[in-house]
Amino acid sequence: MIMKKRISRFMASALAAGLVLSAPLTAFADDEPTTAVAETSEASEASEASEASSAGTEEQGSAEGTTQDKDDTDQVGAPAPAAGEGDGADAATTDLTAHVRIEGIDKMLYNSDVTVKVKEGEKATAKSVLMAADEQSDALTIVGADTNYITEVNGVKAATYGGWDGWMYQVNGIAAPVGIEAYEIAAGDSIVLYYSDEFGIGMDYPVLNVDKIAEKKISFTSVKTTYDAEGKASTAEVKVTDMDVTIGGETYKTDANGEITLSDAVMAKLPAEIAISKYAENGCPLVLRYAPGTTIAAPASATPTGDATPVAWLFVIAAGAAVVTVAARKKNQA
Repeated sequence: MIMKKRISRFMASALAAGLVLSAPLTAFADDEPTTAVAETSEASEASEASEASSAGTEEQGSAEGTTQDKDDTDQVGAPAPAAGEGDGADAATTDLTAHVRIEGIDKMLYNSDVTVKVKEGEKATAKSVLMAADEQSDALTIVGADTNYITEVNGVKAATYGGWDGWMYQVNGIAAPVGIEAYEIAAGDSIVLYYSDEFGIGMDYPVLNVDKIAEKKISFTSVKTTYDAEGKASTAEVKVTDMDVTIGGETYKTDANGEITLSDAVMAKLPAEIAISKYAENGCPLVLRYAPGTTIAAPASATPTGDATPVAWLFVIAAGAAVVTVAARKKNQA
């Protein structure tokens, strides 16, 4: 009886602990029948029922695990969720805000701050910020960001002109050296997504020079990158010529020196917003347009030296006249 109780207690404990007993039971089945086994038939039947239930639960759990594994396998190579999205939604997150501007072929398509939620231990990328902009704006549709290669924005498709033209991006005014999925974005960064044919007909990024604004002149230069037969890059500063520049309601075209001369009427309107544009014969943009709100300031007002003396003397003369007037009144009163 002691042996029977020990066996029953062992089996009950094992079943309660959720152990798989199929192998031990098979081993017992191979042995010759014993009194102990006969006397514990009732417990064995209960154990077998419990075991079957446990095995069924285990098989179901195994099947579910297989499905999850399959799901995980299916996700290999799929786009990662934007920062702050996907699994681990309960993880601590922080808000990160960056600015996104999108310049299409002939107009700006988007210009706004974008806030993304970044989970603890993760980083925001150009990809996650652009995808957030798409999700947050009904007026914006970006195709391909989830696969790390943007092919279309608001209907403007890459290779519109049949060449290497398409969508490129900068961060804080500098061309990004990696794909959108690998470029880490910090709070306050500015992303500019723009359409160009930089590796075909070329693209300029005009820098405004106002050193001669007092002479009514402003000029534009750009850093040009070229590649030799071996693929080695070299840069040079060039003048941005034949570019349309609009200021104060007037439009100018830069000359061979990349310069324009403002009219007196425009000078009187400064500070004023400036806009630039230049297109190839096929319509592809050749310069990256300025952001809205870019302005030309009025030249610092420098009062000529000759003008200071008359003003001072006028003050002295006026003061003297007042003294003389007061003296005359006292004399008359006396």
